[in-house]
Amino acid sequence: MTEHFTDREAFEAIVRTMLERGGQGSFGRIHLVSVLPDAEGASSLGAALPKALSIAEHIIQRRLSPEDACVPLEQGKYMLVFPGLTDTEGMIKATAISREIKERLFGQSAGHINVSVQVLPLDRLKHRPAAAALPAMDNVLDTHERHAAVNLQVVFQPVWDAARQAVIGNRTMTLRHFQGHELLDDAVQLAGDQDPLARERNAVLRHAVAAAPIKSGLVVMPQSLNDHTMSDYREVTADIRHLTAFCPGGLMVELSGAVNSASRGRLRDAIHAILAGGATVGIRIFPEPEMARFLKDCGVSHLCVNEAQAKQASFTHSALYALLAVVAHEVKGAGLGLCLWNTSSGQDIKRAASLGFSLFSGAPFGASRPDMVQPHGWPTDKVFL
Repeated sequence: MTEHFTDREAFEAIVRTMLERGGQGSFGRIHLVSVLPDAEGASSLGAALPKALSIAEHIIQRRLSPEDACVPLEQGKYMLVFPGLTDTEGMIKATAISREIKERLFGQSAGHINVSVQVLPLDRLKHRPAAAALPAMDNVLDTHERHAAVNLQVVFQPVWDAARQAVIGNRTMTLRHFQGHELLDDAVQLAGDQDPLARERNAVLRHAVAAAPIKSGLVVMPQSLNDHTMSDYREVTADIRHLTAFCPGGLMVELSGAVNSASRGRLRDAIHAILAGGATVGIRIFPEPEMARFLKDCGVSHLCVNEAQAKQASFTHSALYALLAVVAHEVKGAGLGLCLWNTSSGQDIKRAASLGFSLFSGAPFGASRPDMVQPHGWPTDKVFL
C-alpha cells in the first residue's frame, strides 16, 4: 500500500512550493496522523499491528484527492497536506480520516492502538534551514504546542468543601465573551469534544496555574483529552510534574473533552501519566457502575459534573437535580468523590450535597476572578442563603 503514497522528494517539493508562495488557506497547514500502540499494547499486539496499519493506510488512500499528498514518516505516522483546501477544511478532513480509522480499528478490537491528529502551521517552518525537509517538519510539529497560544481569558473560581465548610483552593477555567454570551470552560470549542484548539487551551491553562501569585490550597485544572491532545505521555508527565512544584497544596487535573469516546487503554495511559507527575485526577464523565470501578482502579479520585454545560444544553433545575441523582446513584460504592462546578445557586449546592457531592465551585461563594483566592472558612449556612 505504501508504494502509492507520495515519495519524500515529491512531498518536500510540494511543501517548498507552499512556503515560497505563502498566502492563506490551503497553504497554511501540514497534518500528522499517527496510528501507534499505547504503552500496554506495544508488546501485546503482535500481528494485529500490521493489520491495523494496513486498514489505516487503505482509509487514507481512499480519502486522498488527486491534489493531496501523503508521506509515511515511520511505521504508523503519516504526514499529509491538502493544497486545495482551506485551513479549516484541511483540519476537518484530517480529523475525519483519524475518526474513520479509529472506528474501523475499534471495530477490529484494536483497543490498544491510539489514533491522533496534529497540525503544523507552515509559518513555523519559515526562516529555518532545510525548512521543507521532513526531519525539520517533524521536529517543529513535536514542539509547536509550546509556542502556540489562544487569546483566552483565564479566571479562577474558589473551590468549597462541604465537609470542611471552607474554601480549600481554586479551580481555573477559560472565559470568553462571544456575541453577548459568557462562555465558561470549553470556551474555544468549535468542533465539540474533538476541537483541535484544545491543545492550545490546555497550554493556556497550564501557564495560568504556573503564573498565579497565590499557591496555597488545592488547585483544580481542566485538561481536554481528544484526538489532538495528551498523546505524548512522557510530555504529559513532565508538564504535570513541572506544575506540581507550583502547587504545594495539591493539584487535581480534571480530564474533559472526548473522554467518553476514548478507549480504555487511552484513558488508563493518560491517567497514569498524570499520576506519575504527582497530581490527582478528576474526570468529567457520566459513567455506569462498571466504568466507575474501572476509573477508580486506574487511580481517578473524583468525578466532576459541570453545571455550566448542563445549562448550555438547556437543562432545567429539575433536570439538573435528576442528573445529579443518577450520577450519584451510578457511582455509589465506587469510592469516587463527587464535584459540581459552576453552580449558580445555593439551592443547587444544597441538593447536590444531600446526594453526596463534596466539592463545589461557582457564584454562591465567590465570583470568578483573574487570580486565586486564599483558602478560608465559609460556613454552610452562608452558602445556602
